[in-house]
Amino acid sequence: MGVGLLVFSLSVLFASTLIGYLYIRAQSPMVAHLQLPKLLWVSTAVLLISSITMHAGLRAIQQGRESPLARNLAVTFGLGLLFLILQTISAVDIFHTLQLSDMAMARVGIRNTGGLARGLTPVVQTHVLIAAFYVFTALHALHVIGGLIPLGVVLRQAIKSGYSRNYYPGVRYCSIYWHFLDVVWLVIFVVLLATF
Repeated sequence: MGVGLLVFSLSVLFASTLIGYLYIRAQSPMVAHLQLPKLLWVSTAVLLISSITMHAGLRAIQQGRESPLARNLAVTFGLGLLFLILQTISAVDIFHTLQLSDMAMARVGIRNTGGLARGLTPVVQTHVLIAAFYVFTALHALHVIGGLIPLGVVLRQAIKSGYSRNYYPGVRYCSIYWHFLDVVWLVIFVVLLATF
């Protein structure tokens, strides 16, 4: 029940953040000239694969196979770390893209404060997109870190043969949370793709 309440409350958090962003985005219907970093596709694939390895670990212990459990949990943990690294690189990439965009806007008379030179039509305000990108990725990354901590504890327990076919609650709870993070990221990624 506790994991169910956690997933529900986090669903409300992510949903309200997405709804708020979509509302703000709808207020400025102009098309943005920013592209999401291509590395986000790779990090998404990494997270999907980590969900597969997590499920494989759960299936292994349900069948009483302890060695594949530990191996799959270790791979999931490593892929979770790789996901965070790729997300950080993407965040730095979009920051550099924004800097280049600001320099280009400054050349045509748009100030970094959002002001416009006389005679220019408004352009999309990239700060809304950038803020959304950082809020979504940082919020999700914090929850991935929050998932890696118990996953590390469960992995340590699995290495010590602390789970069996009849007793594996930590594995089950980590699996539920990890799949939840996967679904949340897919929704975030689709929203970002549709609005950038």
